[in-house]
Amino acid sequence: MAGERRDLRRGAWQILSGFGVRMLARVLLLTFVARMYGIADFGRLGETVALLELLAAFATFGLSKTLLGKLGEDEAAANPGQHIVEAVILVITLSGAVMAVLWIVWPSIAASSLTGSQFLILGVPLIALTEVATTATRHFRTVFWDTLVKALVKPWSFLLLGILAFYGVKGLTLPSGHVITSEQALLLAYVGSLLLSAAASLLAMIKAFGAAGQTLRARPTFGGVVALARGSWPIALNDTGVFAFRRIDILLLAMVAGPKATGVYYLAQQIGTVVEKVRYLFEPMLAPIVAQSRSLATIGAHLSRLVLFIFATQLAIVCLFVIFGQLILDWFGSGFALGTLVVVIILLGELMDGSFGLCELPMVYRNPRWPPRMVVVTLAVEVSLVWLLAGQYGAMGAAIGFAVAMAMLAIMRILAVYRLYGFKVVGPGHLALGLAGIMLCLLANIFLPVLANLGIAN
Repeated sequence: MAGERRDLRRGAWQILSGFGVRMLARVLLLTFVARMYGIADFGRLGETVALLELLAAFATFGLSKTLLGKLGEDEAAANPGQHIVEAVILVITLSGAVMAVLWIVWPSIAASSLTGSQFLILGVPLIALTEVATTATRHFRTVFWDTLVKALVKPWSFLLLGILAFYGVKGLTLPSGHVITSEQALLLAYVGSLLLSAAASLLAMIKAFGAAGQTLRARPTFGGVVALARGSWPIALNDTGVFAFRRIDILLLAMVAGPKATGVYYLAQQIGTVVEKVRYLFEPMLAPIVAQSRSLATIGAHLSRLVLFIFATQLAIVCLFVIFGQLILDWFGSGFALGTLVVVIILLGELMDGSFGLCELPMVYRNPRWPPRMVVVTLAVEVSLVWLLAGQYGAMGAAIGFAVAMAMLAIMRILAVYRLYGFKVVGPGHLALGLAGIMLCLLANIFLPVLANLGIAN
């Protein structure tokens, strides 16, 4: 128990150390793209990222969780590399199938401005390979390599490539006579960042296993790949659904409201990731602990403590945005300032999903049929609500649909871990913190305008 707590703290600090670096890059990127490329290009980026990441989540096939369990079974073996090689083969096979289908349907699903932009299809295998490779490095209960790739390489390369694309690629005339638009230049920078991230993650995986005396030059078997796919299927369905929570709303909004509304919503969603990422300070390290632990009491103790801590941290971020959100959105330029309430609603949805999302881990490794069922029901509710509300209320309607679905999923997860394992993850502390947060926001919004009018506050 003490050793696992030490591993959790070390993992959280490793991720937190990269969190600031990643957030700085994200803020600079969002500001640059929103101001220089404009709200329409920003919205088109959101639509494209949503589609590619959703398809890549399917191509990853749940291996970001099940691979750790497989590797944990072979701790006494000299070489767990066979499972990793088989995972890579599975991902490449699925990615190839997805790319083939996407290539055929691309002309009918892509916007007219994206004609000739089939290079975006490469994003599917690049994202999936990055996820599998960084997951493999966490077998050794370290998230250093995961943090290096996702907090340094991916966001900063996108920022730098986005700047280069704006000043050096936009407006270029190709031999075919096609002029590269600002939208295509931005998307080209995005794919370039994915390529660099995939290369860095594969090198990190080779380095991690080489340093541990392991080898990845193992002979895979067809039966092993099939068995891995069969065992990962329930989690693949679950993970694809979880990814869809923050992708399908963007795609539906784009269909009924257009790129400008999508741009506002995508920016709000990116701000919401600040709350979402608090959960992922602990999940990468908690996952191998849950996968390898034989004690439900130990898992329950870790879960209850972390759920309360995550809820408190995320609630504090929500309160800060409720108080200062208008100032933050004004920074991104005209067209985005109207999204304050949209961001607040999304943050409340992220609060519910992030605070109780860790409850999913025990079920992933012990009752893998339950998470997909809850995800499918939640996704059906979200799609229905977003489709009904977004057409009439735009980004606001999409945000309401997302938040309601996340609240329903949180309730299902809380009840499931209580009935299956006896874990009580909600207590008086959550109620007290919630009431304190509401009072703080109300008082701040009452007194800050008064102070401003008196010239005491600006």
